[in-house]
Amino acid sequence: MPNSLQAFSFRALALLLLWWTLSGGEGWLFGLATASLAAALSLRLTPPATHRLHARRIPRFAAFFLLQSLRAGWDVARRTLHPALPLDPGLLNMATRLPEGAPCWWLMLVISLLPGTLSVRRHGNSLEIHCLDAGLDVDADLRQAETQVARLFGLTLARIAPDPESRGEATPPAATRQ
Repeated sequence: MPNSLQAFSFRALALLLLWWTLSGGEGWLFGLATASLAAALSLRLTPPATHRLHARRIPRFAAFFLLQSLRAGWDVARRTLHPALPLDPGLLNMATRLPEGAPCWWLMLVISLLPGTLSVRRHGNSLEIHCLDAGLDVDADLRQAETQVARLFGLTLARIAPDPESRGEATPPAATRQ
C-alpha cells in the first residue's frame, strides 16, 4: 500500500507540474482534479514496478552492452559483406529464469538491440528469438545477457535442476532451435 500511495503521489505531482507548465499557472483546481484522476488511471494501467534497477550497477551493464553491441555489429557487417552471405536465419526458444515484469522485458530489449538477434515473443518463461545464424551456439551469449540483466536488477537467478548427463553441475536449459 505505501508503494502505491508513493507512486500515486509522485505521478500526481509530476502531472500537476506538467499542468502548471502548460497552463501558465491558471486553473489550479481543475488541474489538481485532472492530475489526480490521470494519476489514479495510470496506476490502474501501469502498477508500480516490483523490480527496480540498481543505479550503481548501470555502468557495468553499459560496458557489457557496448562490448556486445560492437562484437555483434562486427559479426553482422562481416556476414553481410561476405560474398557467400553466410546466414542461416532461424528461431530459437530460450527458457528464462528471470521473473515476469521489468527484468524479463529488459532481457527482451537487450536481445533485440544486439545485432543479429531479435526477441519475437514471450510465452510464460520462454522467449522466442530470431537469429541471423541459428546454427551458431548463441546460448552462452543469451545466458550472459540474462545474467547481466539479473545483476542490473539485483536478482539471483534460480538454480536449474542438474542435468543427469553432466557431472552434477546445475546448468540452465539451452536455447533450442524450432
